[in-house]
Amino acid sequence: MSLKLSKKNISNNDALSPTGASTSHSWLPRFASLATNTWEVCLILLVAGFLRFYQINTTELDEDQAKLFRMAYDAVHHALLPTTSNAASIGIANPPGVIYLFMPLAAFSANPLWGAVLVGAFTTATAVLTYFFTRRYYGRLAGVIAALLYATAARPLTYARFIWQPNLMPPFVILFMFALFWGVVERRKGWLFPALLLFGILYQMHPTTLLLAVPLLIAIVLAPRTLRWRDLAFAFISLIVIFFPYLIWEMFTSFVDIRTVFTLAGQHAHIDTQAIHLYRTFLSPFDTPPTDTRSVVRMLAPAISWLSIAVPLLTLAGFATAGLLLLRPEGRQKGTTEAGERNMVGAGLAPALSPPMVGARVYPPWLAPALSLPTVGASPAPTLPLAATLYNWWTDLRATPYKCGLILLLAWQIVPLLILSRHAIPLHSQYFFMFLPGPFILIGLFLAKLVEWLPEQRQQWSLLRYGVYALAGLVIIAQLVGSTAAVIDTSSGNFDDRGFQPYPYHNDLRSLQHAVSEADQLAQQRHLNRVYITTDFATQTALRYLAEQMQTPTTLFDASNCLVLPNPAAGPAVLLVGPYDGLTNALLSQFASAMLVDQPTRLAGAPFRLYIVTPRAVQSPSQQNTFAGNLQLLTMHAQPLSFNSTSWLITHWSLLRAEQPSFRTTYSYAMTALPNGQQSSSGKCTFTAIRAGDQLVVAFRLSNGTPVPASVTIKAQSFTTIPNNPFYGPFHLETDSDQNIAKAALQTTDGRDSIAVPVV
Repeated sequence: MSLKLSKKNISNNDALSPTGASTSHSWLPRFASLATNTWEVCLILLVAGFLRFYQINTTELDEDQAKLFRMAYDAVHHALLPTTSNAASIGIANPPGVIYLFMPLAAFSANPLWGAVLVGAFTTATAVLTYFFTRRYYGRLAGVIAALLYATAARPLTYARFIWQPNLMPPFVILFMFALFWGVVERRKGWLFPALLLFGILYQMHPTTLLLAVPLLIAIVLAPRTLRWRDLAFAFISLIVIFFPYLIWEMFTSFVDIRTVFTLAGQHAHIDTQAIHLYRTFLSPFDTPPTDTRSVVRMLAPAISWLSIAVPLLTLAGFATAGLLLLRPEGRQKGTTEAGERNMVGAGLAPALSPPMVGARVYPPWLAPALSLPTVGASPAPTLPLAATLYNWWTDLRATPYKCGLILLLAWQIVPLLILSRHAIPLHSQYFFMFLPGPFILIGLFLAKLVEWLPEQRQQWSLLRYGVYALAGLVIIAQLVGSTAAVIDTSSGNFDDRGFQPYPYHNDLRSLQHAVSEADQLAQQRHLNRVYITTDFATQTALRYLAEQMQTPTTLFDASNCLVLPNPAAGPAVLLVGPYDGLTNALLSQFASAMLVDQPTRLAGAPFRLYIVTPRAVQSPSQQNTFAGNLQLLTMHAQPLSFNSTSWLITHWSLLRAEQPSFRTTYSYAMTALPNGQQSSSGKCTFTAIRAGDQLVVAFRLSNGTPVPASVTIKAQSFTTIPNNPFYGPFHLETDSDQNIAKAALQTTDGRDSIAVPVV
């Protein structure tokens, strides 16, 4: 047996081996080819990943963000079936699709940081998908430009760094367009199933994505021969699966959300430029320069403000380029596939039908009456009827998949924008996530075609293509600089935290976690058995969720009208006061001895205040001024307080009942003060737990300009708030809504429903 290798098995690399060995190095040219053709993917990943993950622990954590991740965590750890996510701005319950995306992360960690990481990963993947989509259909240069423009755009980046269901929309949008192009441009079968599945997923992100039905229907019309019944059946089954939880909730509520949508649809609509403005904001580095003097974006604003004009103009040029390519009278353009050739004029028409002819063109029999021409003609008619003209245009269009793709691209960007321009309710930024990354694909198409077109005109013009490269590079670099500055500002606190609508102020995950952790550690170091934390509208959901991870027993309470102090017999406790809970600090100085230990910092705004508090001694209260089993008046009079240019009446109580912390449960006292001859004032105190013997200070706001009354009558009602997680058959449903139970009007020990308190 010969051990000699045949010559045909010896590669050039083997021959060049310095040792003369037969080791193959054929992977080297393959690796070199792969690196040469995909190096830009690494650049896109680097740029997009840096902008989305730098200081990601400073991600926003307000009401919606905390609620979405908490629902995922609770679904896993309490065996719940999510049937909604948070409520939409129009008042309906959003579908729960995003909750299922967060659930695998929540199963391993209670830290909301991983939810923000998921959003960053999805939007980073969008940049890469944009590159592959645009490169496949419009060329490599267009793909690189489109992907880098999307990766560095400031407004999309803002939404790519925090938890919110619309923020997860862009990767599914580009995959949806991939599916449509698969059928319309490549004329492959099997595209309808993934397109409909992605369409359903997008609706779960936001209901406005129903407008993407326009390009979907156009795709069905342009590629009818690619449709298969089994794809429709698979899509129907998959949509039933992903919408099954939401349908259960709608059936449970008798489809109240659908009725609400129809009611809103019937409202009077008007046409304005709000949609155009919001579309344009995704192309600009900022609406107006920041006012904070520390802002890096503010310092760079003069150098990058030209992007607010240049990028929209480039987008308009992209629209014009797509339109011109669509109207260009060419029978075959770049992008036409063999599948497209098989769908040329007359394909699939049975010869036995003897279709009428005008010149060399074949027409279907149903056009014969409209043509009014003989079935065979040796020469073309001088003019064609409108029906024949339209048919010629349609068949030419269908025969050019490249043009069909342009129609889809333009329909994706133009038709939903026109529909949104006529609206009955105010528009919001999240309605426009379904357009991304379309504008940047159009810009990439324009610049790539310009590079192709310049050398075709004149020899000396070929040098101008380097100017196009320079323009593209300049825009990308300017966007990168502006977006990097914006990330630095948001992660360093170089902004006004009171300007974040709809919340009264901005909260970030790192600051909240640090404050809660420091309070917990202080209690353990000082061997204190209780931590109290104030909350308000901006912090209540986030702090309640984060406090569940603490080791020290904790009571959170709403600080808008109330202050909870520990039982004097239980010793001092830790109190964490929110950044803008000024009333708490004013009450604290009157009813307790408070030692300020630290001021945990926050991004941009006022810090938290961390105290060790000891209530002041109070004389034994009278049993007469007591709401039986609930509240006992400690101070036999109410006292006025002037704070923040507002007059208040202050009452001091002892809590008589005990309630342990429970899953998403709060306990409330709704109290009403009736001053003599004046308008009533209310104050609601809400707690996550109640410890018998703790003290409660309740403040009632007086109307401006009214004198302090001589006495006040107090009425009270108690109730418990629990999550609205009903059972429906064998399913334990999860929703974001709550319900009040155990409502009771409080009675005094002698049967009265009120307590009269003099004012000192």
